[in-house]
Amino acid sequence: MGSQGIRAGQNVGGRFRLVAAIGKGGMAQVWRAHDLRTGRDAAVKFLRPDTEDLHQLDTRERLAELDMLRARFRREANLLAQLAHRGIPELYDRGSHDGMPYLAMRLVPGVTLHTFFAENGPLAPTVAAAVAAQAADALACAHTLPVVHRDLKPHNIMVSDEGVVVLLDFGIAKPIGAGVTQYTRHGSTLGSRGYQAPEQILEREPTTRTDIYSFGCVCYELFAGRAPFVLGEEKGLIEQHLHKDPLPPSAYAAGIPDALDDLLLRMLAKDPQQRPAIDEVIGVLNPLTPRPGSPEPRPRLRYDPTAPFRLPKNPPGDGSSATTPQPVPAVFGADDEWLDVRAVERLCDAAEQEIQEGDPDDAVRRLAHLAPRARQEWGARRPLVRRVWDLAADGLRIAGDCGGAAHLYESIADDLVRGEGPQERSDQAILRLRVAECRLAFGEIEAAIRVVEEAGYLAAGLPAPLAARVEEVRREVDLDLTERLAGPKIPEE
Repeated sequence: MGSQGIRAGQNVGGRFRLVAAIGKGGMAQVWRAHDLRTGRDAAVKFLRPDTEDLHQLDTRERLAELDMLRARFRREANLLAQLAHRGIPELYDRGSHDGMPYLAMRLVPGVTLHTFFAENGPLAPTVAAAVAAQAADALACAHTLPVVHRDLKPHNIMVSDEGVVVLLDFGIAKPIGAGVTQYTRHGSTLGSRGYQAPEQILEREPTTRTDIYSFGCVCYELFAGRAPFVLGEEKGLIEQHLHKDPLPPSAYAAGIPDALDDLLLRMLAKDPQQRPAIDEVIGVLNPLTPRPGSPEPRPRLRYDPTAPFRLPKNPPGDGSSATTPQPVPAVFGADDEWLDVRAVERLCDAAEQEIQEGDPDDAVRRLAHLAPRARQEWGARRPLVRRVWDLAADGLRIAGDCGGAAHLYESIADDLVRGEGPQERSDQAILRLRVAECRLAFGEIEAAIRVVEEAGYLAAGLPAPLAARVEEVRREVDLDLTERLAGPKIPEE
């Protein structure tokens, strides 16, 4: 049964009554449907096996392409089932309707960011920040899994009726790691023209930093009012993305802070390793968003992305993502004048015991929660502050929160390790190794190889006890790296 055979009024999966077609892409068609079980509306996405592109292939190629598309469709369902965030459509059901695979998910009434741009012209800075910060928070949820979206662009970002920003179309999204099956033909680049990272154009393996580049293009457009590269300049669009550095967005729009200027340019770095991680992106964007009680934009917006910040029920970035640990009950209230030293020491002891038992849990999460306050209140040189950060980072790493652990390790290296002596060089080497170990979960293999090699050279120049510490961690990371490089290809369901 082809997509032409889908009609309004049909019942899909015994649950979803089709109402109207609302969108069609290259290989999928989306219908608005009524969920008979819950009474709410849903979006039902069907794979289209009858497109013109497929008809141009011979029988063998067409069957191979259909197998790949069905596998991608299954992957999209598997990913959506794991991604729980209000900025990512929730998967309701999946199945086959008269031989055609379908996904049923939360319907997002609203407009695409592409339409939002067209309707509202240049955006006020707080409106741009509200869109960017919400999208970044949803992207962080995917990157924590870790999953790379691979097709971030204004057409795949929605602003809902309530002003919530939602990432759409995980159809070519991909989990990161060894053993993940490739569903791409050689010579076929994924992503959308004008938003592809250089490594996508060159058909290299994507990482989460690939999404950062595409998202950087979107954010540049949000704040500067134009894309970083446009047709009609001295080089073609692809050549510009590969070889040209963009102008700072402040060259096109007034009032852009230096920190945002710098962030957007680094997001568009040609070398993926020079791009910031999503947590750093969020750290720059969040302070630019409206606050509770802020005035609404003028002129008023039909779809207002500032509303979730100005009138918060569950504000963006509040930890509502299911892949992010829920806020822990505060041992130390935000209004307490000072942290209690003895209480912090007892919490460190509890976290240490959790780590030794191989089951980091509540105490580790509490330490990670209070670590910034301890650093602010007691300064960088107090040994207890370093103990808090070390235990929080080690605990999150062992618990599998690689993104959170990497952020803590990087902060320790930047703020808490001072001096150039042997002890400090040993500490820095171990911290860099731990960051590389965490980033391996996000597919950053080449960077890990460099860090492992550099640590070996550095250890050779350290006193024996310090060298042994570095070597122990270096061997751990090297073993992880070797296993990822040698991992078997495991087909996905």
